[in-house]
Amino acid sequence: MKFRRKPKILRGLASSAVNHASAFAPAIFAATIAVIVVYVATNWRLERSLADERSAVAGELATISSRLQTNLNSNVKLLQGLAAGIAVNPTMDQNTFSKLAAEILQPDSQLRSFAAAPGMVVKWVYPEKGNEKAIGLDYRTNEKQRDSAMLARNTHNIVLAGPVDLIQGGTAFVVRCPVYINDRTSQIFWGLVSGIVDIPRLYQDSGLGSTDLEIAISDVSEPRLAKQVFLGDLETFSKNPVVTSVDMTYGRWTLVAVPKDGWGQKSGMATFELYACLLSLCVVAPIVWVGFLTKSRQRTIEKLRLHKKKLVRARQRLEYLSLHDSLTGLPNRRFIDRMISQSPSPGSENCLILIHIDLDRFKEINDTKGHAGGDIVLQAAASRLVNLAGPNDVAARIGGDEFIFASWSAHPAPRATELAHQIVDTLKQPVFVDGSECVVGASVGVAWETERAQRNPSQLRLNADLALYEAKKTGRGRAAVFTEELRSAAIHTKELAAEFNHALDRDELVAFFQPQFHAETLDIAGVETLARWDHPQKGLLAPDKFLAVAENLGRSGDMDRLILQKALFELARWDSLGMRIPRVSVNISARRLAQANLLAELSKLPMAKGRLCFELLETISFDDLQPVLNEIIPAVKELGIEIEIDDFGTGHASIVSLLRFEPRRLKIDREIINPIVTSPSQRRLVSSIIEIGRSQNIDIVAEGVETMKHAKILRELGCHLLQGYALARPMSSKQLIEFCRTKDKQLKEVG
Repeated sequence: MKFRRKPKILRGLASSAVNHASAFAPAIFAATIAVIVVYVATNWRLERSLADERSAVAGELATISSRLQTNLNSNVKLLQGLAAGIAVNPTMDQNTFSKLAAEILQPDSQLRSFAAAPGMVVKWVYPEKGNEKAIGLDYRTNEKQRDSAMLARNTHNIVLAGPVDLIQGGTAFVVRCPVYINDRTSQIFWGLVSGIVDIPRLYQDSGLGSTDLEIAISDVSEPRLAKQVFLGDLETFSKNPVVTSVDMTYGRWTLVAVPKDGWGQKSGMATFELYACLLSLCVVAPIVWVGFLTKSRQRTIEKLRLHKKKLVRARQRLEYLSLHDSLTGLPNRRFIDRMISQSPSPGSENCLILIHIDLDRFKEINDTKGHAGGDIVLQAAASRLVNLAGPNDVAARIGGDEFIFASWSAHPAPRATELAHQIVDTLKQPVFVDGSECVVGASVGVAWETERAQRNPSQLRLNADLALYEAKKTGRGRAAVFTEELRSAAIHTKELAAEFNHALDRDELVAFFQPQFHAETLDIAGVETLARWDHPQKGLLAPDKFLAVAENLGRSGDMDRLILQKALFELARWDSLGMRIPRVSVNISARRLAQANLLAELSKLPMAKGRLCFELLETISFDDLQPVLNEIIPAVKELGIEIEIDDFGTGHASIVSLLRFEPRRLKIDREIINPIVTSPSQRRLVSSIIEIGRSQNIDIVAEGVETMKHAKILRELGCHLLQGYALARPMSSKQLIEFCRTKDKQLKEVG
């Protein structure tokens, strides 16, 4: 009996063990998954923490780099001003030099002294006290300063050297600028002007003294020797640092940075792993408990009921998210479209008002403060619109920096006007981003229903859009109300666009030419080609009537191509008649510059080197087109085509960015030229521009010479070329031929 009962006990134990293991199988599986998840999550957390840390270091380093570049460029511009003053009066004495230097040296700059070295030997210094030892220094024989001085002289460029051991004691960065004077026939090297940059102050003003980073700076991209690193340690370059650079036309510095405590010291991984383990335990423990419970029908029904509730809540949540903006919490475009498309309530006398809002300077905020700063501005704008909304109003964000404000009123005209002014006033109030004050502002377009019973939502939205376009066209921070005149103007613009397309196909664009004259002799130096539209019904149209249409249609490049072909044809025709037209210039648009086949087309055109010039408007966005211009401009010059900057003084480009392309001429805009007859300050401004041109071997063209008195003043200031109605108006090729035959007589009568 005992022998037969023993197998039953063993079988029971085995069955119990199997059942026990089966009960814990889900827990074991869950524990395994939890371990894997914790491991993967820990690695992901570590990588993300390191990425965030590097991003923060990169941001701080970028700020320091930008400040360094700004401070150095500011110092260089001051030195260039001093060089320009010396070029005007190269025979000055020490007293005159000290007065000029004192006016130029700014108290907030990092420059601490100047030195002028005619013939490469230091003759004048400012301030004199403390710098006496520098007088008489011959750059050609001083081993420590000879190389950078000769480099500035031989390359004709500004040179930044340092740190340099100064002969008067101490070390500093030295900026050297070559000075050239004009003897009316050529540019003569006069000597060097040097600026001493205080290193500790430069570092302090650029933020290097208040950072928690370990930073090193070198003037080579990958230093191998300790002496190649002038700030920090060479070892920093081998610690997987964040790298950036300070790019200047006169040099390039490489900046690297790592946290002083090293990477990964602030990740908080121990706390994360502890919470992950606790979370895993919370997941596994219920599963173990469930393994001991019997699944019952009632519990299944309860779970199904709860699941159904969750589905309902999830559906409601998704519906809400589909109708609201995730950043601001405002209703979105879909919400507004659904709301205004609903039929009006029976008996309601209220009319719908739509106000389309566009933030004016939002792109500038995004560019300077990043997307995080832009989000702050959008949230602030949304909050202010919500505060303006009453019980019959709805504010919505419909995308980007655009908002819609909808309202219902029995008296829509006064209510719409009041709301528009309130919106403009509240959105022009400053917004604080990262502790700094930012003014954004907004333009708004207003439209409302004229009859409550006849609702046309799509037309109402279009009316508000047209009003917004009008507000932005007339200036920022404005409100415009839709009128039938705006609709007519939009229809006219659309018709004009269709006509312009046909004009290009029918060859209705013609070339007009305005001569340019040598200031001294009034001989023709060239002609500028101007586009005119010979409209079948409206007659001859000036460019201001169709240039914007051409740009909006994307056909400004086609127009430029056509006018260039006509100009070259006429140039060949003039040559065959024996006329002396040295050069013809044509305007070229940004769209044309960016065309991929530009160089291929130009290389096929029949033209003589030095007789064709491209005029680039200074108002072209040089920053946006920088990569294209860096590649295209040298290639265009290789074809023998000269470059000229048009409307100089009206755009936002710096002189440095303009001169980087080494233009042959700068054309001063007519708005600067016109007041020189009565304004001494305008004459000084023009004189300064001419001096800059002479120092860079660039001819200066004065545009808008309206009277012979303008011509006389400009000739006395040393301007090279003149263009304007006082000398000749734009004319057809036939008229130009006749003008050249009688030019001397006509100019004598005008004079």
